[in-house]
Amino acid sequence: MPIAQINLEGWQDYIGKESGILLYVETSMQSVLPVRDQLNDNEKGAFWEPNYETSTWGLESCLYAKRVNAIVKAKHKYVFFGTRYAGFDADYTDKYLIMGFMEVSKTRDMRERHIRQYMLNAEEGTPEPECMMLNESLALYGDMHFVGLEDSFEVTHDWLKGHELRGRPTRQLRLVMEDEPLTEVMEHLKSKPNIIGEYVQIAHEFKLAMLADEDD
Repeated sequence: MPIAQINLEGWQDYIGKESGILLYVETSMQSVLPVRDQLNDNEKGAFWEPNYETSTWGLESCLYAKRVNAIVKAKHKYVFFGTRYAGFDADYTDKYLIMGFMEVSKTRDMRERHIRQYMLNAEEGTPEPECMMLNESLALYGDMHFVGLEDSFEVTHDWLKGHELRGRPTRQLRLVMEDEPLTEVMEHLKSKPNIIGEYVQIAHEFKLAMLADEDD
């Protein structure tokens, strides 16, 4: 399926420095590819980020709003998407994989949009959006590159230690990459085919499944 071209009027140009930061993505248990968890497989909610369809993070929701605001403040150029794999291919189960990245080129404050949508659609018991208590909720836009499962970059304890990077390969990993580690991960991912269209297709199939459940 094609990626939707959004209206970029009102978005601000963004020039970042040569550094990248990792964002954790809750991914589905119902596909081979580590696609975002829209069906609440992990019982943490239905996720719409990263939004492959619009090449954004933060347009559809204010997930991790504080972290995204901090990414812009720190001027990171790249956002890497990682996960502990829990999909259909048992050979990769529990491996920490980086399956894609975004090169940020534009930003826009979407807090007003998110609050308005919450006010219009909230039902009793619906939690407030993360950005409710923030002054802004920045969204990121830029080219995305997502690879196949076998082409993902595995983050291991030895790899982190070898590059003197702090942390362990868990969902709590807060990883900033510059210089050699950044180059290594970027070159690996860029050398693999960009199959973001397959991610879009699976996300679309999940949407249809959600609509079918609502109709039952």
